[in-house]
Amino acid sequence: MSITDGTILRVVASMSYTDGSLVQNVFNCVITGAGAPWDEADVVDDCEDWCDDMYLNIGARVSDTLDGTQVQVYEYDAIDDDWDEVGTNAWVYNPSGASAALPRGVAGLINAKTSDPDVSGKKYIGGLTTNDIAAGLIAGTMVTAITNFAIDWYTPFVGSAGGGTFTPGVWSVAGTVFKALSGTLIVSNVAAYQRRRKRGVGA
Repeated sequence: MSITDGTILRVVASMSYTDGSLVQNVFNCVITGAGAPWDEADVVDDCEDWCDDMYLNIGARVSDTLDGTQVQVYEYDAIDDDWDEVGTNAWVYNPSGASAALPRGVAGLINAKTSDPDVSGKKYIGGLTTNDIAAGLIAGTMVTAITNFAIDWYTPFVGSAGGGTFTPGVWSVAGTVFKALSGTLIVSNVAAYQRRRKRGVGA
């Protein structure tokens, strides 16, 4: 099996606290480039590298009780209107923030816009600590770290294993369509609260 040019991908970055509680972020992108088709294992490796780049920005501040577990990649099947698994890699992501963790639902929030005003994406950054809060707001150093995470999210990523270009975007469930990010990002210094989700559903 291989991944063809223009395939829409879903990348799920999974993390776990030491007590077993799960945190997930779900990313969508489209892969393009002259090197198509790509080996599935190479695509998964490249997606893991993309996650490494994003999460490196926040790893020094996120609670050391939260560690990466795996990166899963799926491709969109337009015929059946579902997502088929491409592959899974174990993920070594070990944050080093030593301060006490804030309540699990407290998170940083990135709002990302697309060219369609009706379609936008959100990313909740979990694992915040008491060191990330100053005068009731997210500390400036953490806001900067989350902003750098956001930049690596919306900047097209060229994989070193397969050579494909991963262009990030938002998958609209209602419209069954992929919309590329426009580059307009909003990172708030007001902490968000992520409601509890069903197992296996991330943001």
